[in-house]
Amino acid sequence: MTENFIGRWILTNEGLKEGCLVLAGEEVVDVRMGRAPLESTKSLIVPCFVNAHTHLGDAFAYPSPKGTVEEIVGPPDGYKHRRLREADRDTKVRAMRESARLMLSSGSSVFADFREEGVEGVGMILEAMTGSLLNPIILSRPLNIDAGDVELREMLSRCDGFGMSSIRDIPYDLLERASRLARASGKIFALHSSETVRDDIDRVLDLKPRFLIHMTSALESDLVRCSEAGVPIVVCPRSNEFFDMNPRIPVLLRHGVEVALGTDNAMIAPPDMLSELQAAYRLSWRRGGISPEIAIRLATYSGRKVLNAERITTEISCNDDLAVIDVTGDEPLAEVATVAGSATVSAISLGGKLWRP
Repeated sequence: MTENFIGRWILTNEGLKEGCLVLAGEEVVDVRMGRAPLESTKSLIVPCFVNAHTHLGDAFAYPSPKGTVEEIVGPPDGYKHRRLREADRDTKVRAMRESARLMLSSGSSVFADFREEGVEGVGMILEAMTGSLLNPIILSRPLNIDAGDVELREMLSRCDGFGMSSIRDIPYDLLERASRLARASGKIFALHSSETVRDDIDRVLDLKPRFLIHMTSALESDLVRCSEAGVPIVVCPRSNEFFDMNPRIPVLLRHGVEVALGTDNAMIAPPDMLSELQAAYRLSWRRGGISPEIAIRLATYSGRKVLNAERITTEISCNDDLAVIDVTGDEPLAEVATVAGSATVSAISLGGKLWRP
């Protein structure tokens, strides 16, 4: 069978290198390092994006009105929660399914969803993901703040762990029990923290979270504590921008925090990780800046480390999940971090099988 070639550059774990994918039909049979053949496409090969924090359940409510965090997403009666109660199941499932299609076509292969609405909410996203090529990590939360251990165990039996709101929104006893049960089951416990108001970092870290979301109002000493404890932070630049905040990515990195990116509420920002990493790059200039390569790594390698997701590694191989992003110039990293749109994702390789949007 005739060999075909895709790409001229590959973002490896060691940095940008020349290289290409070798195809036999629509199967990736080799990752070849070095100068690509002349007929190879002018493309950058990166690991598929990892969307480390989503709320796909509110996608049906896009676009969100403007307001404060409390007014728009605060439990139990913020705009999002009112709309979730009002909408029928089919409407929510249909919107989640469409969001999943957008994620895949824009280069993501894995996402971690903080799914509201308890056991029923888990069932909705499982239905939405039926037949999808995406690898979902579903992190649920109880419908009511008086949930007992029986309900928590039932939820854990159907999902990958708990993705909770902050310690200011949920009784601490419930968070302690959820963390204990999740960790005992080998599953994830994660939560939002210090988004608009600083949370007590001792109480947060005592819950032994796998990772935290936001930390936009945390003290720098809190960030040091997270770094020392090995607790990563997932930031959501477009959501922060919507609420007139800044993720302070250079500050987090300076303190040694492992940082990954997520698109947050689908009613605020569609789950397109190219747009998210570009926002991360743009907003970081207010705090000292990051390089285009770091912006892309936050959306790829860092997300893999934070989620420890299946089917992905920190190495490039023909069986990895890879995204092909077409470029026009000879500075592929800068182009992807600034102007590349989702339409430039020309192919995705999932476990060696090529898929074209």
